[in-house]
Amino acid sequence: MLGTLLAAVLIVLASVVIGRALMLALGWKRPEWVAGAVGFAALVVAAPFLVRLPGRGLTAAVILAVVSIACAVVTRRATPRRVHGEHHTDPDRPRAQHVVALCVVPAVIAVACLPFLFNEHTGVLGEGIYTNDQAAQLYWADWLADGFGPQPNAVSVGYPVGPQALAASVSEGTTVNLVDTFNGLLVAIPALTALAALSLLGGLPPWRRGLAAGLTGLPYLGASFLAQSGFKETVMAMLVVALAIVLHLALRRKGEDREPPPAHAVVGVLAVLAAASVFTFSIPGAAWFAVAIPVWAILTLGFGTSTIDLKRLGETAREHRAHLIGGALALVALALIVIGPARDFIDKIDEVQGSSGRLSSPVFPGEALGIWPEGDFRVVRGEVDGSLVATLFAALCVLGAGVALIRKREWALLSVLAAAAFVYALARSFAEIHVEAKALCVLAPIAMLITVRWLLAPGTGHGALLRQVAGALFCALALISSLLAIRAAPVGFNERGEDDLRALAEQIDGGSVVFLGVDRFAGYWLRGTLAESPGGYVPQDVDARPEKTWQQGLAMDFDTLSPSKLDRYDYAITTAAAYASTPPPSFSEVAQEGDYVLWERAKFDTPSNRVLKDEGGNPGAILSCDDGEAGRRATTVVPEPVTIEQADWSPGFMAEAPATFTASATVPEDVPEVSLQYHSQVPLTVSVDGKEIAELPPSLEGFYLTGAGRGAFWPAGEVKADGGTVEVEISAAAPSGFQEALGVERDVWIGTLAFSGPLQARSPVPFEDACDQYVDHYNLRAFFK
Repeated sequence: MLGTLLAAVLIVLASVVIGRALMLALGWKRPEWVAGAVGFAALVVAAPFLVRLPGRGLTAAVILAVVSIACAVVTRRATPRRVHGEHHTDPDRPRAQHVVALCVVPAVIAVACLPFLFNEHTGVLGEGIYTNDQAAQLYWADWLADGFGPQPNAVSVGYPVGPQALAASVSEGTTVNLVDTFNGLLVAIPALTALAALSLLGGLPPWRRGLAAGLTGLPYLGASFLAQSGFKETVMAMLVVALAIVLHLALRRKGEDREPPPAHAVVGVLAVLAAASVFTFSIPGAAWFAVAIPVWAILTLGFGTSTIDLKRLGETAREHRAHLIGGALALVALALIVIGPARDFIDKIDEVQGSSGRLSSPVFPGEALGIWPEGDFRVVRGEVDGSLVATLFAALCVLGAGVALIRKREWALLSVLAAAAFVYALARSFAEIHVEAKALCVLAPIAMLITVRWLLAPGTGHGALLRQVAGALFCALALISSLLAIRAAPVGFNERGEDDLRALAEQIDGGSVVFLGVDRFAGYWLRGTLAESPGGYVPQDVDARPEKTWQQGLAMDFDTLSPSKLDRYDYAITTAAAYASTPPPSFSEVAQEGDYVLWERAKFDTPSNRVLKDEGGNPGAILSCDDGEAGRRATTVVPEPVTIEQADWSPGFMAEAPATFTASATVPEDVPEVSLQYHSQVPLTVSVDGKEIAELPPSLEGFYLTGAGRGAFWPAGEVKADGGTVEVEISAAAPSGFQEALGVERDVWIGTLAFSGPLQARSPVPFEDACDQYVDHYNLRAFFK
């Protein structure tokens, strides 16, 4: 947890000081609180280039640290002249503004860290239950940090890696592991969003200002994407909020004595924000800017109370033409660097993101308005009690805020809100449902900022009183909604990965290894090795046998790959479960850490073999000799396992802890080893005929929406069966008293339980003698006695 907080604080501080220095350098006389978002944008643009310098992540960390310190010195010297001196007569003194900011940032970070408190451990946010996408981000960031191994496929086709490169730099510079560093990045983003919001909330009393900023940083959908490690969407939302603020500050309104920044200063900041959107979201990230800025210019020229002075713009352009030419050349160079990979990524986008993700239905747009009475944002509206009432109230508040913007002619805020809504409408019409959800997440903070800014604004009279009462209710419900999303956030369990797989990776020491477990995070846990797996694109993919192609919910073992492919690797890693194919003679066990086994390949080739067509994720299948196959072949016969399938559990395979699952099976004497598929947020106890045989740790490895409870098999004890029926009971522990008091739910999913023989090589028998027996695999050579 300390690593997460350290990373978050460093990212916030570096963003603020770099953003302030950059805005001062561009010509802003008074760096606003939006400087944090601007600085973060600059970091996101710079980091991907810095991590590719010699020394990779460490070099980037040193450069960013030196730049941050230099910027802190510059801004400290400039602040007394440019801020304190000019604004000491303002009743809302800079000291008071800083006090609010110093309260808001730690408060938002603390709230964003609540998932770890509710789960009573740290780990990957959202692992399995919401998404496994963070596995790819960790894998890519690790490659960016040290460059070991082949370039990841997604990076090679132009996947934007700005935030990932920043995380890699911070991790290398602090020695904080990447899981904690990414968690720090995740909680720093809402803090910077809240900080930026303060630039528009100066008219509110301090406590209202802090509340409004905090809700802007963590609206309901923002908290929901935080809960699934969704940093790209929250970064994009922060950039959109910053866009609205910069456009709002670009012009002076009637009655204001504030001197607006020079045009070139505004253009420079907008360029940095727009560039960061591309480095975060690829070319589609520029859509919000491409829509909002022209709409703002048209509305301001046509209806603005403060208009764009075109003559002054022309004079400014001529005065700063050298800077403009230099900036244009820099943008062209940047475009040449980015456009090719980004275009390749767009071409590949159907392959990379062509599914619905973890969504079974579209996210209801009312969730973007900030009030939603359900912690899991994926639950369809019809199953959420009070959803229509919540949406109606929130919509009325947003509508009122929009009308107020029109009356005040605050076209910048209205334009950005309209642009965000328009991008969502495009996504709903042409994109997959998970892209719709991303667009709604980007919309949520700007909608929240505009709404609470209007609802909490001071005023007199009955109308103002009614508005403020509605504002108090809106803020209370919005805060509760965000807390519901945070309370529902799952946190992954790192023990089998960070402890067991990391220990095995150290023994592999840079060698090649095929991972035959089911954990998409294995690519990161096995960092420093050349790891591949048939189970997905993280780590690198290797094709399984056509007869045993891996799918979600299936286990893997040695027979998942053909012998010729096994011979590509120095090592293999499997789980220690007995319900698996026997290891080939070319592989011998060299180490076991927890529930994982490391096998080393001998110098001779793995004997050729084939598997039966209907094995699926099982070790073998019953051999039918009615196929009329010619030739005599050697087969490996093993005792037929006995399984309790997922559908056999009573009262069902899924329950909220505490829970008990029961089933019965007839078990012969020669299958004493017990193996189990499961996913659980609490420890499990496995008992047979009332005798406890195993304690299993919480596990979300390999969890997927369509394969809940199924995946890798784990060792679950032994039984002494006398060849009769046994009663199996799996007990899921209750949540802690703290979790029960807060209503934190713990869920359990049970898959298949198998009784099988010990995992060891068996003597082959003639093919015809194996009829109607359980066959692991067979080879192509004739059998000779």
